[in-house]
Amino acid sequence: MQYAVVMAGGAGTRLWPAARRDRPKQLQNLIFEQPLIAETVQRLRTMYDLDRIIVVTAKQYADAILEVVPDLPTGSIISEPVGRNTAAAIALAAFRIAREDPDNVFAVFPADHVILKPRALFSALDFAHSLALRHRVVDIGVPPSHPETGYGYIELGDEVEKREDITSYHVRRFVEKPDRQHAEEYVRDGNYMWNSGMFVWRAGQFLEALREHLPDTYARLEPACASGGWQRLEEAYGALRDISVDYGIMEKVSDVVAVPVDFGWRDVGDWAALYDLMDHDEQGNAFRGPHVSVDTKDSLFVARDKLVAAVGVDNVIVVDTPDALLIMARDRAQDVKKLLDQLKERGETDRL
Repeated sequence: MQYAVVMAGGAGTRLWPAARRDRPKQLQNLIFEQPLIAETVQRLRTMYDLDRIIVVTAKQYADAILEVVPDLPTGSIISEPVGRNTAAAIALAAFRIAREDPDNVFAVFPADHVILKPRALFSALDFAHSLALRHRVVDIGVPPSHPETGYGYIELGDEVEKREDITSYHVRRFVEKPDRQHAEEYVRDGNYMWNSGMFVWRAGQFLEALREHLPDTYARLEPACASGGWQRLEEAYGALRDISVDYGIMEKVSDVVAVPVDFGWRDVGDWAALYDLMDHDEQGNAFRGPHVSVDTKDSLFVARDKLVAAVGVDNVIVVDTPDALLIMARDRAQDVKKLLDQLKERGETDRL
């Protein structure tokens, strides 16, 4: 049996002030007519039965997700008491899937990514599902089109298997988000792929890896998941490490296979990434909401309830919300987090 597990617990803080703790990125419709989580589930329904799509999210987002994806069975949403990163979130889904059959295969998907070529993704997934029956884990990634410093990379080793126009490889190593010089080297080398955060496992294999590499997480979650009690899950989560599946498991296990495929993947991680995805006018400007501009180029303006009027500015991002106005250079989009850190230090957590 095949399952899709959608990670929908993050807040997407680099898209502040539109994305907030009480209305995270995956519930925003900044790109499509519907929120990103709804777009993701709708895409996956092409390949997975709806009752085989599991969404793992924070407790405070569960009701909102059901509102925007009303067809999703209530039991398909797993709520986390608090955020403890992706290793714990995936473990919750794996324990549930393994109860039915530990050989069930599941694929992990972030809720907030854009896929422009879904058929290419489905071909990669079909191949990856078959590979996961014979290997420990399969990582679906993307051949880099430019030296991006905001993504992690995976170095490819020897070829494993081919299917039509898709080739799989052994993973040589995982690489952190690089600086510009190293990113350029990886692109020139031609032997790297972007880490998209999409993995395919057998449920039992994931839990074995969890027990081996994160034994405390396994020991706390296994009885909590077996009991099905919310209080026991809260107690277990309170003592869990905050660690990603990449650091905690993926970089430690052997027999990791990579499937690099261009499926039009975009991680909408910040405002600059959103600008790249939007339609632009002849001056390279992207707008969401009413606007007028003179001698303005290569900029992004987002304001739903207010006219944006711009004169003589280039390469800026302006985002207007009822209680906050963001103005920044387009090449500083990664630094929104620094603003949020300052707000936390000042105690203005109601604006986060």
